[in-house]
Amino acid sequence: MSKQADATWLCDLGNSRAKLARLVDGAPADVIALDWTRPDFDARVRERVAAWPRPRRVLVASVAPTAEVERLCGSLPVDPSSEVRILRTPREACGVRNHYAKPERLGIDRFLSMVAVHAQGPGIVIGCGTALTLDAVAADGGHAAGLIALSPERMLEALRGATSIADRNPDAFRANDGDDTAVALQAGCWAAAGATVEWFATRQRAALGDVRVWLHGGWAAALAAWLERDGFAVEVLEHAVLHGLARWAAVESSAHGR
Repeated sequence: MSKQADATWLCDLGNSRAKLARLVDGAPADVIALDWTRPDFDARVRERVAAWPRPRRVLVASVAPTAEVERLCGSLPVDPSSEVRILRTPREACGVRNHYAKPERLGIDRFLSMVAVHAQGPGIVIGCGTALTLDAVAADGGHAAGLIALSPERMLEALRGATSIADRNPDAFRANDGDDTAVALQAGCWAAAGATVEWFATRQRAALGDVRVWLHGGWAAALAAWLERDGFAVEVLEHAVLHGLARWAAVESSAHGR
């Protein structure tokens, strides 16, 4: 592994998977995404980063359990002198202001996604991960509003656990076009997510103006397609948390004269 005195690695540790990237020209590059459940997770991490320059610093944004964070950090082949830092959500950073009474209770993933969007102007940020998160960031960087709801997948799981539909119809929770109940369940859950996004965007635009709506996360493309078929325009920002981390790294380096 080659060495580079000022290399930076970025880690976005979510509930379902971990993403890693190296910082190149102010943006995440060579992004790796691995499910926590992979049996060869540790080996794959080491294999995928083997060609990267050793980092001077590793910036970690995590909403994952502590055990998973420790597992990932233990898998990274870094020098003893490397700084591995787990970020906490601040009151203010990178031009974004956190209005939570206890700033650390705003997820670092949501904060960094707003940082990524705010770099391009005011906007509405929709996270499509284990949960559906909805945030708005104003032109002055203020966190204007935020909501958290179930993802379509979690809605389906809740319906399966709270009803006897599956007992009467074993195929009901499969995406099977030949089953009317399956179609109704899938459509209902996706429609609920889409309607929540449209309602939130309409409400926030009344205060912020006609700002752009950004989607990110594992099912962002699917939700974007659902919304756009009815004429609701959105944009997908891939790896929003990593882009927020890259912005954080750039501001931090500038503050320290690097």
